[in-house]
Amino acid sequence: MLRRFAPVVAALLLAACTQPPVDDEVTVAIEKNDRVLVTAQTTFNDSDIKSDARMQMLQAARFAAQHGNDAWSARFGRVTAEDEEVTILKHHGELDRVTRSVRIPVTQLQQVFSDTNITVNVLNGEGWRELSFIPGGSIRATREQRKHFEDALQKWSSAVARYFVAIDHLYTYLNLNTQRAPGLFAELMNEPRRSGTPDFVLTEEEQLLVDHVNVVMEEVAAMMDQEQDGGGATFAEEADLIYNPFPARMTIRVPGDVVSKEGFEKELVIEPVELLEVITSLEGKWISPDPLAELFRDQRSSAAELSRQGFRSTKVVHAREVADAIREKMERPKTYAVRWRD
Repeated sequence: MLRRFAPVVAALLLAACTQPPVDDEVTVAIEKNDRVLVTAQTTFNDSDIKSDARMQMLQAARFAAQHGNDAWSARFGRVTAEDEEVTILKHHGELDRVTRSVRIPVTQLQQVFSDTNITVNVLNGEGWRELSFIPGGSIRATREQRKHFEDALQKWSSAVARYFVAIDHLYTYLNLNTQRAPGLFAELMNEPRRSGTPDFVLTEEEQLLVDHVNVVMEEVAAMMDQEQDGGGATFAEEADLIYNPFPARMTIRVPGDVVSKEGFEKELVIEPVELLEVITSLEGKWISPDPLAELFRDQRSSAAELSRQGFRSTKVVHAREVADAIREKMERPKTYAVRWRD
């Protein structure tokens, strides 16, 4: 009997992208009077914690925030605030969120980030102003986290390479038996059977092909949520610590019409490294369509839609190629800059 892997894989992917125990968001709002309002919100999330190490991480962060020993208290303590506000939200007696904001001269903005490898510049021109963040390499990860991530990346890339082999076997078969594609994708993705349609029965060869893909998909997904032994950070969270020098998700606000921007994608937001998004961005590089990427999407393609895309796969993909592609995608832009009319 075919095991229903797809819900398991989807659940593992969901677990890998859940909110971390301690989540920081920062807003840098430039004002017209050469002032800047910096707001840091730290949220403590204990709903998804599954290990003692992550609970200890959460409790240590809560204790530090309650006693003013957290990173944002230290960062804001380095500047001379004209206005300062701290809001504490508790839920059932436990610290749920701390929001700190300071209004400072824009010339002091660099001091807020002086413990990071980030250079902040504010330029004034004729009729315009510009704010830029120039990140160096991240210094947020420990040596142990870097080693753990590299070891895990090698194992994970090997699993992805095995996934590509399994997909190649499946697509080689489908290219010779295209009429079987809708049923095979429905089984692979655990798509509910529409009322009134006959059951699709896999041949022994087809079931082996589908099971092989599902086994390696589950292996890849499971590694995403594995945490460092005793360290609490997951594989996905370590990716952000290592490749992202910014200590939080950062939103930039400027007081005039934006003239130009660099580094930002759409909105003026510096996003953390999202490993699952990095992985899905490689869709089409070696295989198309990509069932694992489909399971990550909120709006998934139907089996019929997938079967109409054609089947492209690469015979041999080495783990080293996968790891190199992931590293390249995780690199941050050299500069984040926004220029606006003054």
